[in-house]
Formats: sequence, structure tokens, C-alpha cells
Amino acid sequence: MCVVFIPVLVFLGAMSVGVLASFRWLPDLADGRVAGLAFFLVCGMLGAALGLAGLEIYGLVEELSRSGVDSFSGDKGEIVAGALRVIVFESGSLVGLAAVVYLLAPPADEEEELSVEPAA
Repeated sequence: MCVVFIPVLVFLGAMSVGVLASFRWLPDLADGRVAGLAFFLVCGMLGAALGLAGLEIYGLVEELSRSGVDSFSGDKGEIVAGALRVIVFESGSLVGLAAVVYLLAPPADEEEELSVEPAA
């Protein structure tokens, strides 16, 4: 029964770390609803990407522990290579989409330039 909750806890833990890290270290966007929604979406997508990577790593460790071979044989190498391919595809797609949303959102500098009134 407890084994069922471990992947859920791994996903939620990795996702929360991803959201907090992106919220902490991403540069701010402009004030307003569009930029706020874009920043919220980017933080969520980066957190989900890290959650998926953590879940796939957990699955990889479980599969390697079930394989039963002590040495690093060709079968384990194929398992690791397949898991890395899945991690790069799933997490990389989310990170790329988050980067597109972040780059298309209005930056903080552009908002300040628009609010400056010209001198008469």
C-alpha cells in the first residue's frame, strides 16, 4: 500500500522544488495580468518538467533494482539509455515550451519605457 504513494511523493516533491527554484531565480516580468500569468505558467511548467524527470529517475532506479544483474551489463545500459531518452523528450519539451512562453511575455524593462512621458 505504501509503495503506491512513493511515486506520487517523488513527483510532488520534485515539482515543488522546480516551482520554487524557478520562482526564485527567474528574472521578473512586467507588471500586469499577462506577464503575471506567463510567469505563473512558466514556473508551473518548469516544476512539472522537474517532476517528470524525478518520476522517470525513480522508475529507472526501480527497474535497475529489479533487473537483478550485479554488474553494469549491456541490458542495464539499454535501460539507462532508454530512460535518458524519455527524460530528455518529456522534460525537454516542457522546458522548451516554458522558454517560449517566457521569451514572448513582456519584459520588465519594456513596461518602464512605455510609462515614461516625453518632455515638452
